[in-house]
Amino acid sequence: MKKYINILCVLILALMLADIIVDLFFTQSAPISMKSPDDFSLGSVLLLLLLCLVMLGGVFMAFVYFIRFILNVNRNQVFTAKNVSLLRKYGVCALIVGVSFIIFSATIITGNSLVDALLDGIDTLGEGFFALLMGEIFSIGLKLEEEKKAAV
Repeated sequence: MKKYINILCVLILALMLADIIVDLFFTQSAPISMKSPDDFSLGSVLLLLLLCLVMLGGVFMAFVYFIRFILNVNRNQVFTAKNVSLLRKYGVCALIVGVSFIIFSATIITGNSLVDALLDGIDTLGEGFFALLMGEIFSIGLKLEEEKKAAV
């Protein structure tokens, strides 16, 4: 059972990495044109740099939280408050990365509408909301496990 979970987790990590690479380098089927660096003021360049740092930090922390969650599951610590917290943190990081990427895409690429930018980051947002949903499900499972122990 653990081997199967580990294989699935490695596949999820590989898909997360592939999703990030595809979102960053292969955004649309049509050729894209980027805005000239001269179009941005110093303040907007600094904000875009900060946005990129937030996005990279979110990606790194999402990987860390997911791997820590998997290590806990391998130790047979499934329905714990720590795992609920890790899933919620992972979900928030994924949402931060998705929103950051949508803002970055809408700002840098010319001729890119808000709908196109949303399409570029919608899968990351979906991943974040799914992780938050899983965190809530694990929280309910934890409460049910505690009630069962209290009843016995």
